Amino acid sequence: MNKLKLPLALIFLLLVFTGCSSDDDDLSEIYSVDDLSLLHNGSFKEWQLEGYYVNYDNWISEQNDCLVDDSYIFKIDNEVEVISGGVNCYYGDSEIAEAKYTFYEEEGTIWLTMIRGEISDDIVSSTSFSLKLIELTEDRMVFSSGDKADYETALIFVKN
Repeated sequence: MNKLKLPLALIFLLLVFTGCSSDDDDLSEIYSVDDLSLLHNGSFKEWQLEGYYVNYDNWISEQNDCLVDDSYIFKIDNEVEVISGGVNCYYGDSEIAEAKYTFYEEEGTIWLTMIRGEISDDIVSSTSFSLKLIELTEDRMVFSSGDKADYETALIFVKN
């Protein structure tokens, strides 16, 4: 009976180690040039921000209200036109809102960079961040600092 335990233990360990691979842990999407049409519809496409999360599980950003009332038009030339709504992220009417996306074809990744700021007198205050596209469908896209298992900071867009 002892002679049988060792081969069974070795077979079990072999199954455990071969059943787990690093490919299973990679949740990153790889995007192609064809996928870009979901962003801009061949020319432009208007998106609405559904939510801006500092932590998607339980914490919406303090700037959520001022971003979700804006419209975002993704264009074919990597530009994102931001049409400001009624709620500003900063005090006054001197708010700056700009965005662009960058496609890295070799890696198959798409990044969104957003800049929000204000100009008052000779002082410019701004916030800037870049997030990776981790989910893309015809009606929804998610840019995040995390992955599908843990969005962390996230911008969730829905088709307008």
